Amino acid sequence: MKYLFKTLIIFTVAFLALKFIFFLFDTGHTVNYNVGNFKVTEELKTKDNNNYYFELEHENFKINFQINHNYNKAEKVIDEIEYKNIDDYQCILPIFKNNQILTDAMCLNDNNIIYAHDLDKDKISSFLKELKKYGYDINNYNDDASEVKISNTQSIYKDNFLENHYIAMETYKGLNLFGATENNVKIFEDDVYTKPISFFTDRYYIVADYTDEYTFKNFHVINIINGNKTDIRSYDDISFDSYIEGAIGSDIYLFDKDASKQYKISIENESVEEFHDKNHLQTYNGKWEDMSLSEALNEIKFNNYYTDDIKGYAKVDKVGKYYYIYEKQNNHYNVYRADIQNKKIKTYLFQTTDLDSVIYLDDTIYYINGNTFNYYNNFGNRKVIKNTELEFNPDLSFGVYKR
Repeated sequence: MKYLFKTLIIFTVAFLALKFIFFLFDTGHTVNYNVGNFKVTEELKTKDNNNYYFELEHENFKINFQINHNYNKAEKVIDEIEYKNIDDYQCILPIFKNNQILTDAMCLNDNNIIYAHDLDKDKISSFLKELKKYGYDINNYNDDASEVKISNTQSIYKDNFLENHYIAMETYKGLNLFGATENNVKIFEDDVYTKPISFFTDRYYIVADYTDEYTFKNFHVINIINGNKTDIRSYDDISFDSYIEGAIGSDIYLFDKDASKQYKISIENESVEEFHDKNHLQTYNGKWEDMSLSEALNEIKFNNYYTDDIKGYAKVDKVGKYYYIYEKQNNHYNVYRADIQNKKIKTYLFQTTDLDSVIYLDDTIYYINGNTFNYYNNFGNRKVIKNTELEFNPDLSFGVYKR
């Protein structure tokens, strides 16, 4: 009897250990199920930080979206779906496990998905009223953070800062850092108004030593989490007639137009080495490709999100399961998201005045609009930092790192 009991304990412990190992190495799932009249396709890839992706389909209605939430890899996380047809709009709100609301209500109109907070509230008032029983409040998607002035030109919206997100903003002498603590890092004694040889990548900011005149050897590197400063020295003199092509991880690539050479700057190894000479230049568009000298001299830059699947817009990026589509309108760009499997249905997200300012960070997108640095996620758009200097100097840039 004792032997049987011990054997049972051993088998139970082994089963639980095996179950834990499977859980630990589980890479995600794709499941199909029904919620009311809706067919739900749910996909989770755990390597993407608990990003759940959904497609909901009902008769001639189809919609897709994603959330970022830790359900411990659970399946079938949508419990209910509230749906209403209002004139030209088909509106929906998914209710998740534990009665959680993790995204704003969405309405489909003429193949465009629009979040409720971007719609005329009177038009969908009857639908919004029905959602109150779930604890839904459209005001949760409005940006009501208070503005706190930190200088004559800068303000912050501290209530909108996201946990474990570290933000850096260029100043004329260095960087302002916002994260667990606020910090000012001085790099230069005198103001430097334009710094074309500067770049944010990963958790680092790198800038050429602008105290030199025609050429330089030193790069200043700032860790935007803690403000630590290091220098990386090149054996070669590098011309200020150079530009940063882009980065892959924490490796940065620079082209010296005077010398017709490419350099690789490794922040981790604290080294600068020649990458290619003018006879074998390369650029990066999701993969390494050959580049001519004339293209390099015309300042061709990396496009880590390159795609030619959709044409006719100012810019299209392919990020994970989505296309991000930038449509020019007057002095700004309207930004939409479309599923890679269904390009026709677009979700309106936000507007930006600067195509080069956009930072994709898991389920959050940072961007500049006018003189304000903002972000978008499933809970709407939020202001983070306002800098009136952007009205006069659009070269000031921002970087963000998520820990």
